Amino acid sequence: MAIRRTKKTVEPAATPQRVSAPPADLEPIDEKIIAALRQSGRIANRDLARLIDVNEATVRTRLRKLEANNTVRVVAMRDLTAMGFNAIAAVGVQVKGRSAAQVGAELARLENVITVNVTIGMYDLEVQVVAADIEELDRLLTDSIANVEGVERLFPGLSMKILKYNPEWAPL
Repeated sequence: MAIRRTKKTVEPAATPQRVSAPPADLEPIDEKIIAALRQSGRIANRDLARLIDVNEATVRTRLRKLEANNTVRVVAMRDLTAMGFNAIAAVGVQVKGRSAAQVGAELARLENVITVNVTIGMYDLEVQVVAADIEELDRLLTDSIANVEGVERLFPGLSMKILKYNPEWAPL
């Protein structure tokens, strides 16, 4: 299903710049701390210390260093189904008349948009969206996303079943 937007407006393209950090050199103890936090982000420092066989002060110091270096960030994750989002879709977006970054920034402000990626290939953007049901997904695609200035065409793919969802994307 392709959704086409016909309004054509041209704006000057912005050139976003991003500074990338070199990969962190992790010591074995840091890897153990991260692995334990992946299992339970709410584990107490004393329990974590006991689990990896170091003292609590070492865990505290290492965690502070990992957080200060932006190597680790402990966050809560939402269970989308428990929150009532029963429709999840990956949407390819072709952009015309504006930069992908500008359109992506505007899409990122929509509440039900959970990821926005600038891509190369068939689509300029890949957006992941959630909705309570198919009707809400339809409204989101046709009334909200398709009407963002610069969105030329949408290629939604409805997730029928999630076979793997791994928030631990960065290998140790």
